[in-house]
Amino acid sequence: MVIPVLQVIGYQDSGKTTVMKQLIKAAESKGILTGTIKHHGHGGLPEQPSGKDSRVHLEAGASVSTVEGEGAVVLQSVSGVLSLESLLDFYRKLPIHVILIEGYKKEHFPKIAVIRDARDLSLIDTCTNVQLVISAAPLTGLTLPNLLFEDQSGYIKWFLNWLKEESACLS
Repeated sequence: MVIPVLQVIGYQDSGKTTVMKQLIKAAESKGILTGTIKHHGHGGLPEQPSGKDSRVHLEAGASVSTVEGEGAVVLQSVSGVLSLESLLDFYRKLPIHVILIEGYKKEHFPKIAVIRDARDLSLIDTCTNVQLVISAAPLTGLTLPNLLFEDQSGYIKWFLNWLKEESACLS
């Protein structure tokens, strides 16, 4: 079975994480196992506590370091070792039904674009495969479906319908 991939994109502080959280909760309530990948696109490394063994391993020269304990796994790598595609290859081996990606605007997967206001509409023009736009206020002139940020039930319904079309996990 091919695991469907959906991206949630938007500029910083647009509400991407809030939308992701709602989609994850909706999937979980239906028994749909979700894997997520978050792109840290704000410059610098994501938080990695120094002094922890996995960080020490990286500092000693490991290219990839994984910590596992009681079912929790933390995977870290040096810059350039783990591409999105290699992360997806890893995720596709896991017992999950859908992969949600926050960020990676330039990738080609189906996308939900989260728009704060009309000034952010350029995002839609510069990204491929946008399927839905979620905005704080109604937007005019769009050829794509547009739901309001406050309409959580609307975009959850859209997501579950999209997922049903993309996979058999809701059949």
